[in-house]
Amino acid sequence: ILDELISKFDTVNNMGWVKSLRDGDTGIGYTFETLIGIEENNDKKADFKGIEIKCKQIKNAAANGKINLFQQAPIWTIKESAANRIRRIGQQGLDSLYSCYSQVTTNKNNLGLFLETGISSHQIDLFKDAGHIGYWPNIDIESRLLEKHARSVFVKAEVKGNKSGQKFFYKEMIYCEKPNIHRFLDLLKKRQIVFEFTMSEKADGKIRNHGYPWRLINEELLTELFSLQVRVR
Repeated sequence: ILDELISKFDTVNNMGWVKSLRDGDTGIGYTFETLIGIEENNDKKADFKGIEIKCKQIKNAAANGKINLFQQAPIWTIKESAANRIRRIGQQGLDSLYSCYSQVTTNKNNLGLFLETGISSHQIDLFKDAGHIGYWPNIDIESRLLEKHARSVFVKAEVKGNKSGQKFFYKEMIYCEKPNIHRFLDLLKKRQIVFEFTMSEKADGKIRNHGYPWRLINEELLTELFSLQVRVR
């Protein structure tokens, strides 16, 4: 299966610069997956016959960006509406609407949000100031990690143009496997894996939520999350 995926990558690589098939940040992944024959879906499982595909822009080391690992919402300790929750954890803007675009680590952030891994041996806890507001059982995190990244490839492309007219040149592929929950927790304690809220209130009062991503802050840390990492292209 990996050989098949590498062959498909080579075909795309031989195309040189290709026009983005979608505007915006998701164009780089959507375009590659479309070119190798993957239809877009909302399945939580890996993209290509058990191999997860992540695409990102080639940048210099100083500008190396985050890598999305998976999405997993917390189990909330208080059951409430999305409108009440964003008022609890977010902040009000000049337009009187609430939002919560916030990176959460084991250090308290400007909204008073932080994570703890030492309170119990079996879960990650989420706090707002002194209040415990949610948690993730380690078994759920491990399940998502193995579901999405038992085998993964990270595809890197050069990018030119603006977000409404980008072109990509897919140049590199790194293959990884055997992620480990203990490695995940160690990276979390070091603030090298982060959790993010991406919520905002619309003028009609509805809450828009872009998901609950867990992200690795730098691709160079892949070796610390995965037991095996090989550059195949």
